[in-house]
Amino acid sequence: MPTPLINTPRTDRTPPRSGFTTVPPAPLQSAGWSLPEAAVRAAVADRYASLGYVVVHVPGSSPVAADLGVLADALGLGSVFTPPLYATSPHTAGGVSRLTATGVGSGAGHPFEGRAGQRVHCDGTLQDLGQIPTTVMLCAAAAAEGGHSFLVDLPAAFAVLRERDPEAAAQLVHPGALVRTSTLVQGRSRSGPAFAPDGDGGWVTRFSRTATDTYHPLSGGGAALGRALEFLDEAAAEGSRFRAGFTLAAGQALVLANDRLGHGRTAYRDDPDVPRLLLRGLFTRRPAPVAVGGRTS
Repeated sequence: MPTPLINTPRTDRTPPRSGFTTVPPAPLQSAGWSLPEAAVRAAVADRYASLGYVVVHVPGSSPVAADLGVLADALGLGSVFTPPLYATSPHTAGGVSRLTATGVGSGAGHPFEGRAGQRVHCDGTLQDLGQIPTTVMLCAAAAAEGGHSFLVDLPAAFAVLRERDPEAAAQLVHPGALVRTSTLVQGRSRSGPAFAPDGDGGWVTRFSRTATDTYHPLSGGGAALGRALEFLDEAAAEGSRFRAGFTLAAGQALVLANDRLGHGRTAYRDDPDVPRLLLRGLFTRRPAPVAVGGRTS
């Protein structure tokens, strides 16, 4: 079968190396969202590269949408990317999406506008695979209860699947493997592989298991596809060696390798006076390495 290709320009940053752990390290603390400390900026780039994610904490801050741009500038992420379908959506302004169950844009049918849990997914799956390597989420207000985040090292799990059951793994790399259907524009969808080689010996992914994702086998491959999805569902389950869990607190930001790690969250309950609110931006670059003491991270 043909090797799937990534139909987008590659970024100028190398993809993260595998160093994912199920126990997240303590958040990096900074004096502000501009990350004035060079050592902190270097640590962000290093953790992103080694773990695939990093959490930054600015104590006492109450993040607003503009802070996401300030943080992005500090990390060399460039301008926020607005998916075309979000250009006129009420939940997104200036490329920053409000992930909340109340307020402007709520009730419009998008999964992140409810309090139910979200299964593992990657952002921007209506774009070409590899186009959005980085997601940043700032927590302006945490849930009163629940709303725990989890991350899944999908390429590591896929590598095990390829070794154990190559026939099953093949069902996830062909051009029609995964079809994502828009919840915002009727009839809009995007098909493509769930996993593809990144050109540097690794893999990138858009693997998602939400209600808008459907999987399609190669001819005669239905049983093999079932095995592939069952394996990756187990990899994304609580207690898996491929999954890490934590809770973002107000004043914390998650910087995530979106083309490597799937993410999701548990269901939550809001404080009616201070509902849960995350501010999300998508980026076509990775954090820039930073030189500290003659060493580049």
